[in-house]
Amino acid sequence: MGEKNTGLLTAQEASRLLNINEKKVYALVQEGKLPGTKVTGKWIFPRAELEEYLRLKAQHTLRRSFFESVINKKVILVCGSDDPVLSMAQGFFHQDHPDYTLFSSSVGSGEGLSLLSEGFCHVAVCHLYDPGADDFNFPVLGHYFEHTDNLTLVNLFYRRVCFVAKDHEVTSFADLVGRDLRFINRQKGSGIRALVDHLIDTENVSASDIKGFEDEAFTHLDVINHISSGRADAGIVTESAARSANLHFCRILEERFDMVVRKEIFFDKNIQAFVEFIRSDRFRGLLQDMKGYDCRDTGKIMYAKTKE
Repeated sequence: MGEKNTGLLTAQEASRLLNINEKKVYALVQEGKLPGTKVTGKWIFPRAELEEYLRLKAQHTLRRSFFESVINKKVILVCGSDDPVLSMAQGFFHQDHPDYTLFSSSVGSGEGLSLLSEGFCHVAVCHLYDPGADDFNFPVLGHYFEHTDNLTLVNLFYRRVCFVAKDHEVTSFADLVGRDLRFINRQKGSGIRALVDHLIDTENVSASDIKGFEDEAFTHLDVINHISSGRADAGIVTESAARSANLHFCRILEERFDMVVRKEIFFDKNIQAFVEFIRSDRFRGLLQDMKGYDCRDTGKIMYAKTKE
């Protein structure tokens, strides 16, 4: 009845496979947690089902380890706007703070704030401009949070964004429409999309007149790929992304790019490690090495503009 002949194991063989003592094997099978059956008064166990039990147990342990690491604040979950600096910063952050791991998801500024409000991330990153208040991020927080006083905003950097094109220099949406060029837009809820909506309203251009307006990309790199491949003629990206792709660009404005975090966790060790990294010479050096960024307020706590 050995494992080599029938695929069935004795209690002793099962205990060796599972690396537990025989008493534990008997206890688990009687609790219904292990597959087994009695034959002529002795317990036997199917090897294949025990191996599946081990595999599921290992998966459960791995999942539990991951979520415990999040709970124990070894992981920082960042959601929101796309920017190449954030992707580059992840490795440097882990190198400077090996006890912590930074994960970021480019879902757009609005979705990042929504996920933060629902408790699905630690930090939201955004650059949402409100022309009425002439301010970034603060004016829109009330759309996502009932109590905005419970939030802290820290500046990451300022960045220049621009129209970008392969064979043409585009200076405005009126210019784009007049030359019948195809545009690649960003997804609804993103900071760039909010800027697009503001610009066409300011220029009194109808979205229906813009060829390709309904086509969406989710990152600056995706916009660049659309233009480089000929699927689109123009888009809006950071100046740094445009320069790296050797495309024609025309500056639109400088944006303020902030991180948003709940005050209740701002002084947690993992968040403070991230803030310390943002204020470091390493992060500032990364910004200074890239065109189109400014670190004049990097690491500073930001406050809403006061009405005069």
